[in-house]
Amino acid sequence: MSPPSRAVRVRPASVDDARGIAAVHVQAWREAYVRQLPATVLAGLRVEPRIERWASIIEDDVTDVFVAEVDGRIVGWATAGDGRDDDRPTSRELEGIYVLAAHHGTGAGQLLLDAAIGAGDAYLWMMDDNPRAEAFYLRNGFVRDGLAVPQWVAVKDAETALLDADVRRDAETVDDLLHPAFVEIGRSGTLWTREQIVGALAAESADSRVTPQTDEWQFRQLSPELVLVTYRLTTPSRISRHSSLWDVGGTAPRLRFHQGTVVPPASAQ
Repeated sequence: MSPPSRAVRVRPASVDDARGIAAVHVQAWREAYVRQLPATVLAGLRVEPRIERWASIIEDDVTDVFVAEVDGRIVGWATAGDGRDDDRPTSRELEGIYVLAAHHGTGAGQLLLDAAIGAGDAYLWMMDDNPRAEAFYLRNGFVRDGLAVPQWVAVKDAETALLDADVRRDAETVDDLLHPAFVEIGRSGTLWTREQIVGALAAESADSRVTPQTDEWQFRQLSPELVLVTYRLTTPSRISRHSSLWDVGGTAPRLRFHQGTVVPPASAQ
């Protein structure tokens, strides 16, 4: 649950912020990486050794450091600078961004991101199996190859719209989202035409479908007009993997092809 709404202030960091940043660094890692890192590693993190390091980063004139404050207390931070990789896809790197879990949903993360990279392209590295962070980056135009491509955000929005129960029953909206040449291979192996899919979705019962959870999104630009999207879909009864081919050559993305495959229980993790 997010705390009561209080003003979030984002500003450039000063050396005096080093302790507060170090404290957020340790706590945010313990909150974010429970699945990825051993409990002994997270328990062994300490604030004190990080304070001097953060002071040097703030003073180095190489890395831009920003903090998010609520009532004068640091609750998040972000760092950015020139890309550190020889093969960097663009010149700006988001080196790190963390917000305490108690302040998720307050807008602090978005304000930090905006301060750190502005409106330009940037890239970042992130730990895998971190769906909340990945969803945040996807909303802001990042994709897994590191380069911000706002067009792909529109594709993801269109794909997720087709998973929504209300959208699926709206034949006019579905008609707009599907390309005239659309076909689908269902989880059972059935080949569906465009007309069959529009009709079948419109006939779904309002109570027959719960909007599923999705993760592991990936986007691949196959040509100037075609984007391949893959993701994992989870419902209370099964897990499946999906691939979609989106035509982005027009004014809005339109789906040309879709296929879903059920993941056997033994392979679901």
